[in-house]
Amino acid sequence: MAPALDREGYWGPTTSTLDWCEENYFVTEYVAEFWNTVSNLIMIIPPILGAIQSIRDGLEKRYIGSYLALTVVGMGSWCFHMTLQYEMQLLDELPMIYSCCIFVYCMFECFKMKNSVNYHLLFTLVLFSLLVTTVYLHVKDPIFHQVMYGMLVFTLVLRSIYIVTWVYPWLRGLGYTSLGLFLLGFLLWNIDNIFCDSLRDFRREAPPILGVTTQFHAWWHILTGLGSYLHILFRLTFERIQLGENITHNSNQTRRLKQRITRHPGSQVQCHTPVTLNLGG
Repeated sequence: MAPALDREGYWGPTTSTLDWCEENYFVTEYVAEFWNTVSNLIMIIPPILGAIQSIRDGLEKRYIGSYLALTVVGMGSWCFHMTLQYEMQLLDELPMIYSCCIFVYCMFECFKMKNSVNYHLLFTLVLFSLLVTTVYLHVKDPIFHQVMYGMLVFTLVLRSIYIVTWVYPWLRGLGYTSLGLFLLGFLLWNIDNIFCDSLRDFRREAPPILGVTTQFHAWWHILTGLGSYLHILFRLTFERIQLGENITHNSNQTRRLKQRITRHPGSQVQCHTPVTLNLGG
């Protein structure tokens, strides 16, 4: 991560605890990190469309919540990179924790009945979010946030690998594509941090169109945004399969019961036949 440049723009001096490798106010005086800002569109527009489609299709609220959570992360990140203000940084980083908790809840509830609620897991994740928020507001150390976020992502990765390995192996393509995009984004995020000085030197010498391609934090937004969107589709796919299997199982049970009754009509139980007691009257 690079220190803030001397150049200041519309939003004034940088107050955030992080300042990324992109040169501040290089494109316009109204946006501190232009490419890191506009790259968040991938986390805003597609999830909004996904939420709208989920509402139209009558899907469970957890799908709508997942899409909207990703949208909130994108909007918060937009505000942070546009201003480099500490308050906007919190608007970016804290929703990352909250949205990931939503994803974790959905992943561990994917095989439950429709619209069921696991209050124990829900309470645990809410408590975790509150603790992370409280500690982070006092510590103000980005490393703490990154570790907590990494723990949640690691949990999602393990759960996804379990599902595509032992439950629905034919969904490996979608599951591993989502994971691969996220890991590639994480790799570029680290390159952007470690080799920032070299990247800036290259941008000064290279044509602008080529220099833009080395804005690896922007690529982190794009790749993780796509990976997160595909993760929601991945979860939607196997949950629909699971629901279909439950419906098929119940239908088969009903069909077998009807066949048994048809073959053995005398075995029918007359549940509504009144019972008459002779009391000797």
